[in-house]
Amino acid sequence: MIALVTGGAGVVGKALCRELMQRGVCVRVLTLPGDTQAGLLPEGVEVFYGDVTDAESIRAAFDGVQVVYHLAAILLSCKKGEFNRINAGGTRNVVRAAREAGVERLVYVSSISVTYPVLTEYGKSKLAGERFVKESGLPWTIVRPTLVIGDGGGIEFNMFADYVRRFPVYLLPGGGKCIKRPVKSTDLVQGIVAAGLAENAVGKTYALAGADMMSMAQMAKHILDVAGMNHRMIPLPWHIARLLAVLKNWIGGRRVTAEQALAGFLYDAAPDINDAVRDLNYNPGSPL
Repeated sequence: MIALVTGGAGVVGKALCRELMQRGVCVRVLTLPGDTQAGLLPEGVEVFYGDVTDAESIRAAFDGVQVVYHLAAILLSCKKGEFNRINAGGTRNVVRAAREAGVERLVYVSSISVTYPVLTEYGKSKLAGERFVKESGLPWTIVRPTLVIGDGGGIEFNMFADYVRRFPVYLLPGGGKCIKRPVKSTDLVQGIVAAGLAENAVGKTYALAGADMMSMAQMAKHILDVAGMNHRMIPLPWHIARLLAVLKNWIGGRRVTAEQALAGFLYDAAPDINDAVRDLNYNPGSPL
């Protein structure tokens, strides 16, 4: 079996490649031209270069492939239309290439943010990707990771950790009461791999989260305890948080819009994982 991992040179992608190879799967990666991270892929991985927004550049990577793990996406951007161009449009091109190549299975790595009551531009782009996958005519499985932690990945968590460690006093919108169920990157990889290999996972969508639920305030305290810091948290009323975020993206600087930054503090992301436990033998531990 040959598996293609789009965006496979990223942190989660490289771990996914290693796990697939350990299971005897031949692995091929599609990554952007000039991506220096491709040199850090495990030995034996076949590398194809292309851009998912350019349909012609990716077509060859799908030849002879049985299963596609579609990870390629952007998480942070302030550029108008970028999420839709890459996350939605790129997924549409991947679906078309997979269908033309006769791929037998497509796994789409979406996001738990598609379940938020009000979607950010990022969430809208990932939900659009889900729609393209479901309408592809291919046997598909969708996974929705929560907040990812560990192994150098989890850009959102790393930004949050940097923020609470930066100053002796830090502000948390809504007092950090929002509940999350973060997932360790190694557990996430196990779930993604299983989603593409389990026959009973076809046509299903799974939340991939960790074992523990915690508030943002509890998460911040843990980060500071590990760092040996005793910083003080000040609850920030929502109307003030929105105003500050609009005036200046004080969480993550220019890399993330105010809308996306605040969504992480406003909406719970603590999904039920029982379906993944049952169908994928998914058994996550505590990410912290």
